[in-house]
Amino acid sequence: MRSTFFGLNIGYKGLAAQQRALDVTSHNIANANTPGYTRQDVIMEPTPAQKVLEGYVGTGVTITDFRRIRDSFIDIQMRTENRALGEWETKDNIIKKLEVIFNEPSDTSIRSVLDQFWEAWQTLSKNPESVSVRTDVMQRGVTLANTFNHLDAQFLDLQMDINKEIGLKVNEINTQARQIRDLNIKIMEAESGGHTANDLRDKRDMLVEQLAKNIGIDVVEDELGAVNILVGGQTLVSRAVLAEIQFNNNSPLNPTAATLEWYVPADGTYLGQVKLTGGILKGYVDMRDSVIPAYQAEVSELVKAVAEEVNALHRIGFGLDGTTEVDFFTTTDGSLEFNTKNIQVNSLIQEDINLIAAAATDDPEVYAGDNSNALAIAALKNKLAMNNGVASFNDFYMAIIGKLGVQGQESGQMVANRSYIIEQLMNQRESVSGVSLDEEMTNMIKYQHAYSAAARIITAMDQCLETLIFRLGVVGR
Repeated sequence: MRSTFFGLNIGYKGLAAQQRALDVTSHNIANANTPGYTRQDVIMEPTPAQKVLEGYVGTGVTITDFRRIRDSFIDIQMRTENRALGEWETKDNIIKKLEVIFNEPSDTSIRSVLDQFWEAWQTLSKNPESVSVRTDVMQRGVTLANTFNHLDAQFLDLQMDINKEIGLKVNEINTQARQIRDLNIKIMEAESGGHTANDLRDKRDMLVEQLAKNIGIDVVEDELGAVNILVGGQTLVSRAVLAEIQFNNNSPLNPTAATLEWYVPADGTYLGQVKLTGGILKGYVDMRDSVIPAYQAEVSELVKAVAEEVNALHRIGFGLDGTTEVDFFTTTDGSLEFNTKNIQVNSLIQEDINLIAAAATDDPEVYAGDNSNALAIAALKNKLAMNNGVASFNDFYMAIIGKLGVQGQESGQMVANRSYIIEQLMNQRESVSGVSLDEEMTNMIKYQHAYSAAARIITAMDQCLETLIFRLGVVGR
């Protein structure tokens, strides 16, 4: 038999469901401008029908879930694009710093200093006995060597700065991983009863997205609601288990020797080196270990060629006192191989400018005014001494600057492209997951009217009960 309070119970269920829907709508409106917040929706279902003599009659409504309106495909794309954007932004930033180091074009750039060095020899060829001109040749040589030395020091400083940034970024990554681990634990506990912890998931998703920009990751969610995060095939977070990245920078003067290794805090074991697949961290490591050393090697090749070509002619020439077999350039470390770090003007020449070999003859009556060797050294400016005899020193150096320009243009374009893609993805996500105040106001009115109707049902049922209780059987008394 139908309960007297059956209709009253249906009204109560409707009242409670619409009130909870209004709570969710209020929550959405309150977080309309909260970063990382995902719009929520109420999932209502009819409660199981009750069998009566006439058939089955409905028993009301119940809320089965509070659903996050989220597109997982957009999330995957956002992580992928963020990983690429982080890497290219880092590269673009460091390439801009390399452009500042090379400082082209300027009066203090390698190109200008090298031109001034050749011009000094050209001037010496016009007045080979002049003390002031010989001093200028020596000083131009010192300036050239110092410029190369300074460039090498700037390369090293940039690599050391990168290592500092890597250390900070590793700490940030480890912190994010710990927070994700902690959220995994909370989400698994909260969802053990079968309901979704929406706000905790929003916070975790935002952390995962930030982590993806820092370091390339693969994300897999398991059946318990926890995310498992892998970096280059190695697990960073697995439910409540955590591995960390340790930055070993034991040789500050050799930045490329610093390594990234997996470390398990729980037992202190090491799992080998970290394999990077993208993100800011990969951008730093690639620039430190590949791009900067490549430019350093190319400039060192230029240094080596200039020093060897000048020395080859200078050794066969003669100074004002007839001295010969003297190198114009030497190395600071005694090495036979010139590079940006060790090139210097021979200390003997710095002490005695008469040793500068402007003459090409050993005849005492001639070599004092002979300019043949100075002319030959000045002519090295246009000699095709680089790239197997197809490029001059200037051509070779400008090719380096040209490559840097192309890389800068590429990185800038890639940053712009990735930023545009991410902007489009964010717009798509906003259209799916973002809070629309107009829509929420519509929902609020809808739920408000439903709440009022449910309240009216309860009032009607109450009146029926009043009639049943107080008026039934009164007639005729």
